[in-house]
Amino acid sequence: MKIEKEAFGTTPTGVEVFLFRIHCQSGASFELTNYGATWVSAIVPDRVGSLEDVLLGYPNLEGYLADTAYVGRTIGRYANRIGNAGFYCQGQWYSLDKNDGMNTNHGGFSGLHQRVFQWDISSEGVTFSLFSPDGEGGYPGNLHVEISYQFSEDQEVSIHYKAVSDKDTFVNLTNHAYFNLEGKGKILDHWLRIPSTKALMTNDQFIPTGEITDVRNTVFDFSKLKRIGSNIFDADPWLLNNKGYNHCFVLNDQMEGLRTAAELVEPKSGRVLTVKTTKPSVIIYSAGFLQSTLPGKSGERYAPYDGICIETQFDPDAPNKPDALQYLLKKGDIYEHRTTFEFKTQ
Repeated sequence: MKIEKEAFGTTPTGVEVFLFRIHCQSGASFELTNYGATWVSAIVPDRVGSLEDVLLGYPNLEGYLADTAYVGRTIGRYANRIGNAGFYCQGQWYSLDKNDGMNTNHGGFSGLHQRVFQWDISSEGVTFSLFSPDGEGGYPGNLHVEISYQFSEDQEVSIHYKAVSDKDTFVNLTNHAYFNLEGKGKILDHWLRIPSTKALMTNDQFIPTGEITDVRNTVFDFSKLKRIGSNIFDADPWLLNNKGYNHCFVLNDQMEGLRTAAELVEPKSGRVLTVKTTKPSVIIYSAGFLQSTLPGKSGERYAPYDGICIETQFDPDAPNKPDALQYLLKKGDIYEHRTTFEFKTQ
């Protein structure tokens, strides 16, 4: 394995940003940048050995500076939405950034996705680190964050999330990569499996109502491999409101350690992506709202259904739900989770 570093651009405030390229002996390669601790590319073989980039992304920093779809980014302090842009923590109300109507989304205006991280190269990958001061985005606690990307020669990418705070706080870190295993076109002919039949009901602002519904034998049932486009345009209010899939599934297997969150299959290329995680839930987003301002690596602007996100995480709005203490990061404790992405062919 070989890791290279090169200049990727400069932020409007003059901070230099770098691109890290990881080469595997198989010919596969991956790219990262310390802007947003972002996963930039995944160039992996199909069933006959042809290499293709299966991640949406941009060819330079300018694309990420203009991006509003969180393409490839690390998301935090709290991934996805928190209703009414606030929560109680140990009896005190904390008001957060309202960047999604009356709610907060993906950490607000000061989310980690647009921060420049420190970096460190090891023999296995790259670790990005960041300090988020007490009160940033409205969140309590001075928070130290580490995002470690590790790579193996068998084309497995492991993202290790670690954080510690000097106050009780809520933390929910994930990655917002958009996958397209064919490398072009729409993801409607990809096949998806989610080992869960339980999904969170949401209101018209995408905030969970607190109800967990059984999706067996519905358009949301992916407990067996199913073509993503099979029902995505059905006249179901929950689909129409989300322009497709943008739903949180509660993983059935709540054992300690890694559990399968999703399996994605692209029949033409034979590429298969298996995602495993220590997190309790996964959001599947079929990118119905995706519209890029600048062209991506393909030379074209991204549009709805060009990729699919598999966001392993805690539940959206968990800080405002009855079991909130389950997700509270206590002062001095360590938040530590891992998600793996294994690329194979069939």
